[in-house]
Amino acid sequence: MSERTGDPNRFDGRVALVTGAARGIGARIAATLAVRGATVAQADVVEPDRWAADELSAPHSRHVVDVRSAASCADLVAAVLDRHGRLDLLVNNAGVVRRGPAATMSEQDFTDVLDVNLTGTFRMCRAAYPALRAGGGSVVNIGSTNGHIAVLDTLGYCVSKAGVMHMARVLALEWAPDRIRVNAVGPTIVPTDMTSDLRDDPDYLAAKLATIPLGRMAGEQDVANAVAFLLSDAAAMTTGQTVFVDGGVTIH
Repeated sequence: MSERTGDPNRFDGRVALVTGAARGIGARIAATLAVRGATVAQADVVEPDRWAADELSAPHSRHVVDVRSAASCADLVAAVLDRHGRLDLLVNNAGVVRRGPAATMSEQDFTDVLDVNLTGTFRMCRAAYPALRAGGGSVVNIGSTNGHIAVLDTLGYCVSKAGVMHMARVLALEWAPDRIRVNAVGPTIVPTDMTSDLRDDPDYLAAKLATIPLGRMAGEQDVANAVAFLLSDAAAMTTGQTVFVDGGVTIH
């Protein structure tokens, strides 16, 4: 529980690292964890002066990371430990998408998506493992409903998100003796820059919303709330699970 309040939903005294935190879902997750008491290290591939999100004030920090590089991931963890002294929580949110029919998709587009979304998540988990093991940590990978159901023209993205959700199960099993919990969150479509092209197509959006029983897109805060729950002591007996923040998409 929180070192200061005893509230299992709080993160006082803990340090969280969120990748892909320059904007969108990652920025909202970082802000949510900060509100709940965590010291947050935000990381993204773009330089901090190009971030869209409002900067969290000290003691929070901003870092540059390229999850396509094992050395960059290791350097990030070292920088967080140097700055904050510990690492308790990891959110693997960095991700990209390439759309197009599988038959005409280039190998480069396919492997680029896997390198960031899937292998990048592995690199960050591996780099963070020693620090997380030191105190018994918690990890959340950002998956997608696309990793559970088949979606046209997004082969690499679908496969990568299926992978990060299954990675959570495998790591949960391997790391349970180290008191590290690993879970995933799988959102449906969220109104972010990544989905702007889809949302600009009224026919697509109407068809997409028709598949969501609750009838709306997931908000960034919906996703952040689910991530915060899984990271927190309120979910102390939850590991290896994927929580779908999807308004019911995956139940039918």
